[in-house]
Amino acid sequence: MGFFSSVSSFVSSAVSTISRVASSAWEKTKEVAHKAVDWMANEAETFIGDVKEMWGKVKPYINAISPWLKKAAAATATWPWLSGAITILDQTLQTLLALENSPVLKKIESAINWTIKLARKFNKSKLSEEEIAEAEVHKDAFHEAKQKMQGNVEQLKALDLASIINDFALVNTAIVNIMDANSIRDFEHYLRLRATQKLLNSVEQTLSTAQSIDDISADEIFMLEVGAKLLASDPTLSDQDTLHLDNIILKRFNKKLIPFVFEEMIIAWGKNLSEIEDEWTNLNREIAKDKVLKSRLEIAKKISELSKDEEVILLDLLTTLPIRLQKLETLEKQDREMRNYVYAAEGFLQFLEKTEEQLIEDEQDYLIDYCSSVGKIIIDCAQYGKKWESLNEEERGLIIDFANIFEEASKARAKQLVEVEVGV
Repeated sequence: MGFFSSVSSFVSSAVSTISRVASSAWEKTKEVAHKAVDWMANEAETFIGDVKEMWGKVKPYINAISPWLKKAAAATATWPWLSGAITILDQTLQTLLALENSPVLKKIESAINWTIKLARKFNKSKLSEEEIAEAEVHKDAFHEAKQKMQGNVEQLKALDLASIINDFALVNTAIVNIMDANSIRDFEHYLRLRATQKLLNSVEQTLSTAQSIDDISADEIFMLEVGAKLLASDPTLSDQDTLHLDNIILKRFNKKLIPFVFEEMIIAWGKNLSEIEDEWTNLNREIAKDKVLKSRLEIAKKISELSKDEEVILLDLLTTLPIRLQKLETLEKQDREMRNYVYAAEGFLQFLEKTEEQLIEDEQDYLIDYCSSVGKIIIDCAQYGKKWESLNEEERGLIIDFANIFEEASKARAKQLVEVEVGV
């Protein structure tokens, strides 16, 4: 079980424990939908193909919808909230002066100066290796100072806020390095990267607009901590932190943790699907044109002798057209299979997002048993590596019909997310 598998399982079980009013059929269907989405994410290459190839197609899209990686407040702008935090920290420094452990004072003074330096060049997209090492030292200094300040709530918050720029720069740099190196290991890693990007975006928006330290809550600090954990090679998140993150995401993004994470699977797959459709369209256009040319040359050859150049062209067409026609057929098959999984996944997400009452209100309660049946087929595919062609006609028909129902909703989700992130 992967990281998000365990997290989403815990969230699902917690929700089921809280609410017992739903019907048993609904609970069973939600469980199947959850497992189907989880299997599709963890066994993505069974459905979609190599994650490295997919990432190469999705990376430009991710860059385009993440402008906050390259933009920020003006390089020399004064941040009102940071000025207020530093004023309070001046009192903290005076308190530290009275401590016997004077090295703490020197460390925190250096860390605060480092924070001010980072704030003034916040538009820099990432830290150098030397700066990363220095930022890690200052991170430890902030932690050590907070241990000395236990009990003073105001000074503790000031230390947290002074350290937030340092933490932001570290997490942001980790994301940029992953993207630049194209070092996505698997689909779960991709989902963790995207979840962290969205959390970081929310933090950046708050930091850029806050006028005082009161405008910045503990949620910003918590989201940075979670972001750092999500980027670790072997991430862990306690049940308490999972529920806390779930509540923050509901408050800020109006969605629950599971859809917040797994909708990125649909966006990435949708982009990949679009690439295949474009490739098919262009190749089909070229083949149609060459078919006409081939037919014209063959007719001309029957009537009269072709020129040497025309003979070369005809021979080339006779050789390459069958190969390209085969490629066109392969692309069409790949497109047909992928679209069914992409749009079916949207249906599963909607079952995770909605309550039974909402589904009834939307006149979609007839889909409860339908979702369960399709989910079981897809779970079976993922568990045993079954390909589309190995499904029987009834199984393929169920997935196709289910996918058709949610096709427009899937496209709308992708469009909405892009508009939100680029500020269209």
